[in-house]
Amino acid sequence: MTNPGKKKNLLHVRSQKLWQRLKYAWAAWGERVHTDRWPGWLLPRSGETRKKLLLALGALGLVCLGTLVWIALWLQQTGVLHLDQSRLTVIIDYKHSDNSLVFDRNGEKIGEFFSDYHVFVPYEKIPKQLIQAVLAVEDRHFFEHHGIDFRGILRAFLASMRSGGFTQGGSTLTQQVVRNFLLSREKTLERKIKEASLAIQLERHLSKEKILEIYLNALFLGQGAYGVGAAAERHFGKPLDELEVHEMALIAGLFQSPSRYNPHKAPEQAKRRQKQVLKAMVQAGSLSPEAYKIARKKNLVFKSQNQLNTTFAPYFIDAVQEQTEKLLTGDVRGRGLRIHTSLDVKFQEEVNAVIDQSSDIFNTAATKLVNVPAGTPKIVETAAVVLDHKSGDVLAIVGGRDYGRSQFNRVLKAKRAPGSSFKPVVYALALQSGMKWSDMFYVGPVVIQDYRPRNYAGEYLTEATLYSAFYRSINSPVIEIGYRLGTKRVIDLARKMGVRTELKNQAGTLLGGSEVTPMDMAALYATIGNGGVAVDPRMILKITDRDGSVLYEAPPAPKKPKRVLPEQINYLLTDAMRAVFKYGTANQFGEMGAFAGGKTGTTDEAKDNWFCGITSNLTAVVWVGTDNNLAFSGTVAANTLALPVWAKIVNKARHRYPGEDFVVPEGIKVLKVNPHFGYLDPSGIDMSFIEGREPKRTESALSVVRETGTFRDYLDR
Repeated sequence: MTNPGKKKNLLHVRSQKLWQRLKYAWAAWGERVHTDRWPGWLLPRSGETRKKLLLALGALGLVCLGTLVWIALWLQQTGVLHLDQSRLTVIIDYKHSDNSLVFDRNGEKIGEFFSDYHVFVPYEKIPKQLIQAVLAVEDRHFFEHHGIDFRGILRAFLASMRSGGFTQGGSTLTQQVVRNFLLSREKTLERKIKEASLAIQLERHLSKEKILEIYLNALFLGQGAYGVGAAAERHFGKPLDELEVHEMALIAGLFQSPSRYNPHKAPEQAKRRQKQVLKAMVQAGSLSPEAYKIARKKNLVFKSQNQLNTTFAPYFIDAVQEQTEKLLTGDVRGRGLRIHTSLDVKFQEEVNAVIDQSSDIFNTAATKLVNVPAGTPKIVETAAVVLDHKSGDVLAIVGGRDYGRSQFNRVLKAKRAPGSSFKPVVYALALQSGMKWSDMFYVGPVVIQDYRPRNYAGEYLTEATLYSAFYRSINSPVIEIGYRLGTKRVIDLARKMGVRTELKNQAGTLLGGSEVTPMDMAALYATIGNGGVAVDPRMILKITDRDGSVLYEAPPAPKKPKRVLPEQINYLLTDAMRAVFKYGTANQFGEMGAFAGGKTGTTDEAKDNWFCGITSNLTAVVWVGTDNNLAFSGTVAANTLALPVWAKIVNKARHRYPGEDFVVPEGIKVLKVNPHFGYLDPSGIDMSFIEGREPKRTESALSVVRETGTFRDYLDR
């Protein structure tokens, strides 16, 4: 059995040895720190008092050690000590969102696609004064610390102690980036420690400039804007590099609270915050007191959000978005694309003005609508498209009179019957088959496959050449010719000339009874305007990313053009289209025959009214009607609705795209011919023929008819 007295003596000996070691340690430490210079109350002379002090210090050390252990365990439990650095890859590999921008053919911005409004500005292009403003008010020691600013933390701690809660964050810009990308915004000690830890790690991976670039481009700054570039556009309506220092100061102040200091909702608070930023810039040495006095007095002029997509060419912009998403597969918003298009925005504005100025035409026509169902608004709509038929570039599009009322793009999506504007296809096939403009027809009622067309102006029991039947828009000869040649052949030629909409294989198609889009008709007439060579209308010329890498480029013109009509046949057709102005259904604009050709198209009850035409370098198509296919009464027709609008547009276009005379190919002969009976007549009108196929008769064929029988017998031979 152990002796208690012996055990007690052993404990006493050990404590004495420990005490001796403490005294020696104290003495050695005193020599190092010169305790002889300390005040007396810190160096008790009596051994007992000194013993008590040393024991108290030991106990305090144990408490501190225990506290550190507890903190370590708490940090372990919260996961702070095991933060996954891979989470930082979200920031390190961050690809800045950027609006996809749309430009016209001259480089002017005409549209943008985004879900959240971003305008990426690389660090080197961010104005220096804006950087100084942000740093002055958000993180003055940004370029000195390594992720956390202890002075800022102390300042925030003292402020929080005074208020009894978290009032200042003391976060550096790096910490703010971490918080916005990886953490919540709750004001807890746990979140702050995680934030500081990740900020330190982030600064080991990214340069200060890169962190600042992310901060200035990614954070929300009100009005749907993310980043300083977007904020400049949304708050001031101009690019970042055009801002003055008083405007930059306002944007810099938004980082603290974009909703509280939103200048559109709280202009007085925004102004106070702006002055705080300017004052901070003076304190930081980045703005002189004199410049401060000038800047604080300058007025802040804010601009409402600019709906760029609906400003110039809304229907065109919608079409570009749809086509881009097909070309590149997927949503184009926020991808930073740069979409270069064929549109001429200045000319588009002129076309828009023509449509607006033609309201009296549309409104007058609306009073002549008949059989309108109850509750149906009497709204006359229109569609117009102009393209360069040498390249296929679409220069202007009007998909409707009011985009706010209807976003339906009638140029691309409205399928309507083209009426007589489709006839050039039939005549082109007839000319290729050996017919000539002087061939004479007897105009009488025709019935084919239970289809009984009527002639415009009710012309019957009269004579007409193929040429005059074209410019007077007489239907009977077209039906006869088309039926003989075959409707399918006509449809095949129309497809080759650019019509993409499916056409019905029936007699009505010969007179434009099958529905097509205005863009179909534009492609068809562009083929004629391009000398018989097929043209593919195009809106998108090139797509790049924001760094300039080409993602798509419109294919160049083929080395061997796709010729649809022989050059001579195409010229004969062009010549007849010019005669429409000189002698035919467009003769109220007869002077335009000197530089243009075209064809009217009016369907039954004037439900659809067209004018399609060309100059030497442009093709223009105008349609007027109603969305619900309502009928008109009275004298409403293509030459009173569509033609006046077309004429205004083309006259505007000639100033921007003057063009030249139509080129006459070799082998073309112009002769004076009687327009009714087709014989050579010095008092007749000019008709073009292919050499060797011109008329030889110098008298009317009526004498031949009298000798051989009826008109029909003669025509059927």
